[in-house]
Amino acid sequence: MRTLSLLLLAVAAVAADKPNIILIYSDDHGWADLGAQGSDKDIRTPNLDAMAREGVRFTRGYVSAPQCVPSRAGVLTGRYQQRFGVEDNNKGPLPLEQLTIAERLKGAGYVTGQVGKWHLDLMGGKKGEKALRVSKEHMPHAQGFDEYFRGELRQFYASHDLQGRPFADAPHVVADNRFRVVVQTEAALSFLDRRAAKPEQPFFLYLAWYAPHVPLESPEPWFSKTPKELPKERRQALAMIAAMDEGLGLLRAKLKAMGQEKNTLIFFIGDNGAPLGKAWDGSLNTPLVGQKGMLTEGGIRTPFVAAWLGKLPAGKAYDKPVISLDVAATAVALAGLPKDPVLDGVDLTPFLSGDNPAAPHDRLFWRWGSQAAVQEYPWKLIRLGEREQLLFDISQPDGENVKKNQFAAQPEVAARLTKALQAWSETLTPPGLPVSFDAHHEGLFAEHEVIPPLPDAPKGKEAPPGSIQGWLCRNGTIVTKDGALTVTADAKAAKNAKPFLAKTGLALNGPVTAVIKADAKVASACSLSWRTKEQPDFLPANLVRFTLPAGASEQNITLPVAGQAIHVRFNLGDQAETLRLRSIELRPAQGPGDLTDFGR
Repeated sequence: MRTLSLLLLAVAAVAADKPNIILIYSDDHGWADLGAQGSDKDIRTPNLDAMAREGVRFTRGYVSAPQCVPSRAGVLTGRYQQRFGVEDNNKGPLPLEQLTIAERLKGAGYVTGQVGKWHLDLMGGKKGEKALRVSKEHMPHAQGFDEYFRGELRQFYASHDLQGRPFADAPHVVADNRFRVVVQTEAALSFLDRRAAKPEQPFFLYLAWYAPHVPLESPEPWFSKTPKELPKERRQALAMIAAMDEGLGLLRAKLKAMGQEKNTLIFFIGDNGAPLGKAWDGSLNTPLVGQKGMLTEGGIRTPFVAAWLGKLPAGKAYDKPVISLDVAATAVALAGLPKDPVLDGVDLTPFLSGDNPAAPHDRLFWRWGSQAAVQEYPWKLIRLGEREQLLFDISQPDGENVKKNQFAAQPEVAARLTKALQAWSETLTPPGLPVSFDAHHEGLFAEHEVIPPLPDAPKGKEAPPGSIQGWLCRNGTIVTKDGALTVTADAKAAKNAKPFLAKTGLALNGPVTAVIKADAKVASACSLSWRTKEQPDFLPANLVRFTLPAGASEQNITLPVAGQAIHVRFNLGDQAETLRLRSIELRPAQGPGDLTDFGR
């Protein structure tokens, strides 16, 4: 008996030397929306900013996909998720044979917990299945998590209630109608409370707040503190991010009260960039180019912060590229486990401490949908099916622009990166690079001016991937017939993603008057938004709402453009398919305007 007691004490002593690890993942949270980035004056994240001051802010922190499911599969396994087939939201669930951070750390004596969005148990999306469905066989408990409170909005599958009592029938369904971030924060705090009974045992917590992802909410007390002049979506995003930030403060205060503040490594990472189209969640990627669903910086470069008091340097802005896959490799090293060659990430601690001045990665890779990319900083090669190959210097945030494509000017760099991307792609499941370029992706890249404007479609023909007199349509198809343009919504578009029109390559000195002639079956709530050359994103203030009345009408809408508008969006509202647009004229204060007569 004495021998067993001594053995248990020895195991406890070894476990006590290992740090606790908390991985926090926010959802559709753009690069700009971390106060410490200094990108947007309206964002307020005092607790995240304090974490950055006391730790490391990765200015070039990347995720492995511009979409939820594959990004989460990558961060939790530490492997490029394309190696095991989880390439997009429809390619789940996470195969049970893939080891997660939780499964690895359990072997080192850790107790493991999961809270919030999981999404690695989604099945379906294939032919004959109308929607994704949840597989209980792939929930967190099947992937190494001892305790869990899995869920996004109002229903959760849980091992324990919020008071810490275990459910006999876990996973037990818990209904809670409060604001999701509040519930998820309480579940995380409850997990920490249960650790107080065994302070010598290290823990791993994966907290995945479902914010600021749509559906947007106006949670109090945060919403009323946001600037009232901003669009509602922006105010809602700011409020939801503020709720997460306050939750982080509560978590860190709890760790301090537990005496675990200096023995806990915390990562905070956004799962992908903010969506900026009709399904805008109010978040911003400024000044990066692109958005969720793109392998440009705006889609895969996110808020990325780590803190471990006394172990990581304080106030460090680390500018070498890192990726979410590094979390697993770092956790494995700190837990004292042997290095596993299947991991694609690296242990970041020697690079951050200064023991290793080199960059953690020679190259980073991506493949998603019809896009693929490789980065060898400062160079980034993007391949769009077999149609386009782009080479950009991304040392400046506006580097990913069609006018700055260096593919022809830098043939040696282009050839080297093309070869590396091809070789990497052959290790994936399935192997190889995309051969076709999805029409929706093409519209995204054209609108963000990463590729040239799309050519006009033949008159009377539906127009993806083409445009009509420079206007392209996102989340739908357009056609001119009987003297007007009509829109058909894309049934394959993301949920809540409504059709809208966009036109780039403009040079309109503000203020600008938009004259819209239309026939509408019913009144339609619409909006016009714009950006200038100095604004990579559509800023919240650059939006004017108006109503197109039923019947034939001519509307004059003043756009208070400060400077020169180069890009305009026409959001058609919920009644897009009932509209017949006869013409759109954009009249600047000075200089030539832009008239599109769809009856020509």
